[in-house]
Amino acid sequence: MAEKFIADAHLGKLARLLRLLGFNTLYKNNFTSSELTRIGLAEDRVILSRNHSLKTNKCFFIKDENPVRQLEQVDEHFHLRMQFQPFSRCIMCNGLLETVSKESISVSLKHDTVEYFNEFWQCKDCKRIYWKGSHYENMLKTIQKITGFSV
Repeated sequence: MAEKFIADAHLGKLARLLRLLGFNTLYKNNFTSSELTRIGLAEDRVILSRNHSLKTNKCFFIKDENPVRQLEQVDEHFHLRMQFQPFSRCIMCNGLLETVSKESISVSLKHDTVEYFNEFWQCKDCKRIYWKGSHYENMLKTIQKITGFSV
């Protein structure tokens, strides 16, 4: 079973990268230390933090300030590479993505998007819509840079 994470206020970019790679990662920029601890314990999540004052067994301290190096640190410690499932979670809210038909969401899209793209995914929770536009290519490059392999 894949690790589940909860990230403190200093790790928003790391949380997005973990979500991009398919990891269930809770993040709000205003979690208190007590909320992090309570949610982490209740939901069996690893707490990712740069705050050394957190006192719990399930806390992993992030040393670096660079999000890519932070991800490398988490990957090395938890051996995540074999669990990567890119593009399976919403990078904004952590919800799961599902394939949707163009017809079911076309009213929510700009004309050019409807005209030039045919594959779409939607977050089950926040309803954000994703497709393989230029942002997708940028995310692929990010994944390749981070992981060293192509998706």
